[in-house]
Amino acid sequence: MTNTSRHLGLGHGSAFGERGIAKRLGTLGRGTPLTGRRLLDVGCGDGTYTMRLAGAFEQIEAIDIQRDRLELFRERLAGDPAAADKITIRELSVTELDYADRSFDLVTAIEVVEHVDDLDAALRQVHRVLTPGGRLALTTPNRWFPFETHGFLVRGKRYRPSRGPFLPWLVPLHRRLADARSFTARGLTGQLRRAGLEPVALDYIMPPFDRSGLGRRIRPVADAIERSPLKFFGMALVVVARKPD
Repeated sequence: MTNTSRHLGLGHGSAFGERGIAKRLGTLGRGTPLTGRRLLDVGCGDGTYTMRLAGAFEQIEAIDIQRDRLELFRERLAGDPAAADKITIRELSVTELDYADRSFDLVTAIEVVEHVDDLDAALRQVHRVLTPGGRLALTTPNRWFPFETHGFLVRGKRYRPSRGPFLPWLVPLHRRLADARSFTARGLTGQLRRAGLEPVALDYIMPPFDRSGLGRRIRPVADAIERSPLKFFGMALVVVARKPD
């Protein structure tokens, strides 16, 4: 990844410092309490977000399909006996959940759904395992952000995220070339409703600019945009949806 994309933190929800993590969890927390009895963390990766949520739940199931990331999570969990008592890590796809119906108060999917091949099937599974009144809290790339936040492939050659300005706006081209999808609020909330989940909160966040002098100079402008009507150009969509009672 180029220095520019590294400093902007594009395409990596947990790899570029605490500010990005805090922004995602803080914005989700304004949409719904990040507390409950049982949590399912979909696409948990190395456990960065799961560990921060551990204190607010009695029991957590953390799933991912990337074995190497799960091994990192297990190593991290070994050093925290209190968290290890309540977190179960599994290699499992969200489209093939084997949990009982109505098992979880909250499902989180932070920078995950853009990588799921059959999102409709995944959302049906999430709906099934949520308790009545349970919530799905997610973040995902926003199509109106003018920069591609993941890599993309052109004629067999892979390009860095920062090499794709305005690619998300060219929807057919983006779908063909990009490593991950991006969403509009209208499109994603429509998919949620088709799965029986009712959107109850929607917001946007700008890049966190955790590192670099460039990021520190841009950050006040980005934060101002995030508080303005122009926030729909934000890097990520933040959505909370509820399973009806």
